[in-house]
Amino acid sequence: MVFLETMLESKLNPLVALGRSGSLGLAGFVNKFNADAELLDDLNDHWTSKAHKRERNWVIEQMQNYARARRVRVTFLSGDVHCAAVGMLKTLHQGKEPQIPPSQDYRYMLNVVSSAIVNTPPPNAVLTMVSSLATKTHRTLHHMHTDETMVPLFDRDPNGQPAKSKYIMGRRNWCAADWDPSTGDLIFDIRVEIEKGAGRTHGYVVRAPPPRWNA
Repeated sequence: MVFLETMLESKLNPLVALGRSGSLGLAGFVNKFNADAELLDDLNDHWTSKAHKRERNWVIEQMQNYARARRVRVTFLSGDVHCAAVGMLKTLHQGKEPQIPPSQDYRYMLNVVSSAIVNTPPPNAVLTMVSSLATKTHRTLHHMHTDETMVPLFDRDPNGQPAKSKYIMGRRNWCAADWDPSTGDLIFDIRVEIEKGAGRTHGYVVRAPPPRWNA
């Protein structure tokens, strides 16, 4: 997201230049207030934007301390990026140390991203760019012994076809949350529209296990 933000802010970006001049029908690519790329407004709201990253890292650290002390599972619910995705925070795995199971890891936190069903997805070029960066190693939180990655949740499109990306679903969606009394898991079911306006959805489920670490 930061890479995309930097690209759109650049004065050398040809799409922004064409949008400002109104050429090639790209006038809608920039907003009418300051002629910045329209998508920048959403990116500036994103919690990994350059303006919010330090604050975001502080919030995550505070939530880790809270989860460990109170023995609670923390999950983030977010949206307003017009697509669906699931991020994951966990204890950084180093060397030959065994990985900590999610149920025993107080740093294990899901970030479930779902946007309002009325929001149309971003352009395919934007989705492709973000998807290509989904497997990139992020070292922002390594000083907190925390790793961050994305969950490859979308193996197929809602219509059964192979998905363009396992990490980003560029379709209208909504999310239902439930609790499984048999396991104690919180269940997040991202319901993705199969055909626009038809009222049918396909579910993609991710679970957040209950805390099982010692205080």
